[in-house]
Order: sequence, then C-alpha cells, then structure tokens
Amino acid sequence: METRIGSTRRVFIFKNIVVKVARVYLYSILRNEIRSFFFYPGLIIRDGREYFVRRRQIKSERPRKLQEYEEYRLEQERLMEMEIPKTKRYEYYGTVAILLMGGIMANYQEWKFYRQTKNVFVMPTHFSLFGLLNIQKRGERITFWDGGEIWNYIHENIENHKQPFCDGHTLSEIDNFCLDDGHLRIVDYGSRGIEPFLKLHGENLFNNFKTPD
Repeated sequence: METRIGSTRRVFIFKNIVVKVARVYLYSILRNEIRSFFFYPGLIIRDGREYFVRRRQIKSERPRKLQEYEEYRLEQERLMEMEIPKTKRYEYYGTVAILLMGGIMANYQEWKFYRQTKNVFVMPTHFSLFGLLNIQKRGERITFWDGGEIWNYIHENIENHKQPFCDGHTLSEIDNFCLDDGHLRIVDYGSRGIEPFLKLHGENLFNNFKTPD
C-alpha cells in the first residue's frame, strides 16, 4: 500500500482501488479559536475605539470587494467562453471553513460529478461516505510525461487556451492523471472550477490520447 498526503485529503493506494480520506483539521481550528479568544480582547484593550473603526471599515468594504470579484469572474467567463462557478466559503484558503470542509467537499464533488455525468475522462468514483471517504478505481502511474507535457497535451487538444487556467494547478500536475487500460484519465477532479472544463473537453482528451512509443 502507498500513501500520499495532500492539503485536503489523505490517499491510500491499494492494488485495485484508491481510498481518499478527507482531512479535517480540528486541532488547527481549535488552536485558532483559542488564540482569537485571547487575541481580540487584547486588541480592543490596546486600540480602544480605533479597533471598532477598523472593523466597521472592513465590513463596509465587503460589498465593493464582492462586486469586484463578480466582475472579474464574469470577465474570465467571457475570455474562457465557459462557466466559472462562484467561489464558495469552504474554498477560501486560510479559513475555518476550508480546514473543516475542504476535503469533504472535494470528495463529494468527485462522487457527484462522476455519478451525474459518467464523464469518460475521469477515473470512476465508485463510493462516497458523505464525502468523508471515497473509493475510486486505481490506474497506472504515468512515467513517460511530466507536468509540462500533460499541460502541452491539453493545450494541443483545445481551441481556447485560456480555459485550462480554470484550474491550472490540477491540470499541470502529472500525479493528477493516470493510465487506465491504455487511456488517459484524471484522478483528481474535486474542484468545482474544473467541472465545466471536463464537460467541454473530457471526451476529446480521452479519445485523442495515444501512448508515446
């Protein structure tokens, strides 16, 4: 058995299956909450009225920042010519939500996406225990390419070269792909941002692949 550890999931690789277990950072959440409990009263004592002025200012700027984000998202949709899902709270790094729900939601997204689409380019996810644990079919590791070459293959088989940047991290990591009976497939598709791309190009990327001689 082989084990790999990601930021949101721990992966156990067996002979025929892969088990993905969501990482829930309860200790980190508790530590941060305890620090906040002692930290913020100290700020109030130290800064007095200025602390509350800063809090109101931050709160008043939130609608503007949300509007700027929405305008940016719509512009990226126009350039990429595909849907870009709105970022949800559990997808923001450094938040309590991602520490608690990041891995669970990644597992859930993979299970739901495969169940709903049966997309040929994704490795089948056979089972999910409420996102806490997923069971996925195991493939063969790719040894003839690196991250740059898988990225090039993707670009060679699409027309809009901005689209892979919907999740450039996932699509440029060779460990996120595998071989399954000679076919190229993606094993890490737990990001909501990558789903529109897979719906558009999954079949093409699956059918056009040929193992290098």
